[in-house]
Amino acid sequence: MTVSAHEAEVISPQAISAVEDALRAFAKALRAVQLYLPNNPTRAQSLEQARQAFMRVWPYASPLDIQVREASFMFEERVVYQDVERGTESLPWFLYRDGIRTMSFLPGFEGEDIETVLGLLHKARTASTDDDDLVTMLWVADLACVTYRYIESNGATDLVMASGDRPGVASQLPGELPLAVPPAETQAPGDGPPGLVRVDDFDSTLYFLEPREAAYLQDELKREYTEDQRKLVLASLFDIVELQPKAEAQLEALAILDQLVLECLTLGEYELVAYTLREAAATARQESVNVKVADGLRELPARLSEPHVIAQLLHALDESARTPVASLLEGLFAELRPTALEPLVAWLGAAPSSPARASIERASLRLAGANTAELAKLLEHSQDTVVRGALRLVSQLATPAAVPGLARILRGADPKLRAEAVTALADIGSPAALQSLERSIDDADREVRVATYRAIGARKHTGALPRLLDAIRRKDIRAADLGEKMALFEAFGGMCGDAGVGELDGILNARGLLGAKEPPEMRACAARALGLVGTRNAVASLQKAADTKDVVVRSAVARAMRGGT
Repeated sequence: MTVSAHEAEVISPQAISAVEDALRAFAKALRAVQLYLPNNPTRAQSLEQARQAFMRVWPYASPLDIQVREASFMFEERVVYQDVERGTESLPWFLYRDGIRTMSFLPGFEGEDIETVLGLLHKARTASTDDDDLVTMLWVADLACVTYRYIESNGATDLVMASGDRPGVASQLPGELPLAVPPAETQAPGDGPPGLVRVDDFDSTLYFLEPREAAYLQDELKREYTEDQRKLVLASLFDIVELQPKAEAQLEALAILDQLVLECLTLGEYELVAYTLREAAATARQESVNVKVADGLRELPARLSEPHVIAQLLHALDESARTPVASLLEGLFAELRPTALEPLVAWLGAAPSSPARASIERASLRLAGANTAELAKLLEHSQDTVVRGALRLVSQLATPAAVPGLARILRGADPKLRAEAVTALADIGSPAALQSLERSIDDADREVRVATYRAIGARKHTGALPRLLDAIRRKDIRAADLGEKMALFEAFGGMCGDAGVGELDGILNARGLLGAKEPPEMRACAARALGLVGTRNAVASLQKAADTKDVVVRSAVARAMRGGT
């Protein structure tokens, strides 16, 4: 079935779900073929489930065209199956490695062909370097309901092969090269009849393996010993839950899974815990799973998200001698529930700076980004440590949903929290956030005011100009330190334009009976602001004060003029 670009945009979610279920059932069936003997009932049940899953696909996609990527399968430009954790052991990589780039399944594949393909995949996995590759095995099998596109090993030729085709009659796309046919196994004349085994073909010593054969055995042994068997155990438990019809067996497997999750969490195997939670969510959707067992699978992330469990996890991470890997924690935290946010942000608000804190903070961002409403609620928490941790995440996420909570913090009593809220509002930078910042221009704390001036100046929020002008005109700014004065005047001068030149000129050049009306620091700050304005009128105002007697003001005017037009 050829689908146009317009039709691909309107593919129903039911079609995508059916394709995902079919490919997932196919992968589980392949795992059952690898683990169980042909007469095993678990293997038979997994094959039957794969057949049923493909039968549900045909009303939506006939044929089912799948693009093969290194770690995923694509259907109509959508990822319908992905296996990143297994790396080179994953099914997509195995097909991709052997050159297969697309596979098409026709109605009827669920019959004999599906078992044949699974057997060929299993055989190709265990084949030696001298055996046929997967493409050759598929060609020899002559399957009626499977077609595929593959490339040669050097990547130079792209060929289309239908399993039922043969050399000379194979279907070929326009402009493509003819199919390369594997050569027949022949012998040179005089070497004897085919199939004859001669002693001369073998080395006379006890150790007759060739170097490449010995290297292959060493690689296989290394792979066998380094492969994580715990993931295979977890996969087998999920197979029991999904394939065993008895509720008692499913409940027993669920209890073992629950125990293993806690043990893996205690040992710091966060990748295995994340894998278990993902598989639990997928298995809970299967119709064959008992209702009580499905509810238990769905509750696994909720149990791990309870505050006391997260608190124990964070304590273990804090006490650990090795720094946790942020990428592994991200995979775990992504599967947790929003209830885990409170203990996480409380820990972040109280923990000192360390590599462990940096990793946990980075991993927590993913959970917080998916639950911004819950994060915004924590800004109103009664404990300062929770509020401080939430502020750190809000500042990095820059989510507008947190603006109301940040505005309430600005009305609070803690100046440190108010200063952090100013920084978070500046990072968000939305109109509502900048309007909330205006109130902090008149804050009672010096650090909050300075942070507000700099944030408004950096964001060029012209709506704050009236409040900035009022702050400049107030008498208490004369008593402020030089740093606050400079921050205020720079924010004003960076946005006011020619409209503010008159006010700044009055501060710089206005004179009374006994000399300048304003103190030197105020005049120097006004000169700095005029330099930021940079218009012709601003430069003219600066030139008036170029020969002033005060060294501080004269130096500030000179620097401002060098930066003007």
